[in-house]
Amino acid sequence: MVIQRLQTLLLVIAIVLGVVFYFVPFGYESLVDGATMQSVVSPLKAIDFIGLIVPVSVALLLMVVAIFMFKKPAPQKLFVVLSALATAAAAGVVIYILSAGAVDTDSAVSTRTIWGGGGLILIAMIVAQIYAYRGIVADQKLLRSYDRFHS
Repeated sequence: MVIQRLQTLLLVIAIVLGVVFYFVPFGYESLVDGATMQSVVSPLKAIDFIGLIVPVSVALLLMVVAIFMFKKPAPQKLFVVLSALATAAAAGVVIYILSAGAVDTDSAVSTRTIWGGGGLILIAMIVAQIYAYRGIVADQKLLRSYDRFHS
């Protein structure tokens, strides 16, 4: 039996943050037409990029599985680590999208990306996953010490 408390709550918080990340803009794209000098700003959301939908969805799925593996802490830790890696991959994609900007072959239109606050949600997810991992390790230590005293 594993004392499953705080890590479940942290994983649920990370799952909620992941779902919120789909719909919160992580940046903005500014298009300026060189001929008319009109500017259009459009939000960049994860739901619009397959390169973000896949790693975030994989991370969410792995966290759901980790929650239900509370009786097996070793595989549970593995699932939490893999979900954190998938979240870090999504953060890398966000950084790439925002730093590379959109490429347009039309020289009359210039594009520029602006950083938004949605990328911080991924950082919060990673922090929650790290603390969930630490909670699982602490429960394992507690159970080992309990087994030592009653052996």
